[in-house]
Amino acid sequence: MCKGFRSTLTGPALQWYINLPTKSIKSFAALSDNFVEQFASSRDLEKNSDDLYEILQHRNEPLRSYIARFNQAKVAFLECNDDTAISAFKRGLLPEGDLYKELIKYMCRIMEDVMSRAWAQLRWEEDVASMAKAGPKYDQKSSKPTRSNRDKPSHSKSARETSNPNRGRY
Repeated sequence: MCKGFRSTLTGPALQWYINLPTKSIKSFAALSDNFVEQFASSRDLEKNSDDLYEILQHRNEPLRSYIARFNQAKVAFLECNDDTAISAFKRGLLPEGDLYKELIKYMCRIMEDVMSRAWAQLRWEEDVASMAKAGPKYDQKSSKPTRSNRDKPSHSKSARETSNPNRGRY
């Protein structure tokens, strides 16, 4: 059985098997114990929904990236109730972010509501960023007269003309 075991191995496991000292394995049970001991750390641990609390938005990370990472991790869990997912999502957001503030102010009962608010915030952030990136095509401030320009008459009169209102009349 030990000889047939070798044909099922590839990569690092096969290399480990090849490097075993000659006649160091007395039984298949000993071989399987050594194998498990060697590769136990390589095994994927079962995740639970509490692990969602470890997903945090990084300081300069865009909201889109955080949402994608969170959703990717969330689908890896077999069972994840909405209360835990909502709580973990909020906790992972940057506290100074607009979405965090909105989710704290307005409680959402289901994850779909949270994601709806998140996507709305994301669309707004990306729209603002695209407008800033595109540059001002039409600068509203320069086209509107300022208050000081608006209050001045369009034609300027000299001090003598303004002192005598009847001057220049026939």
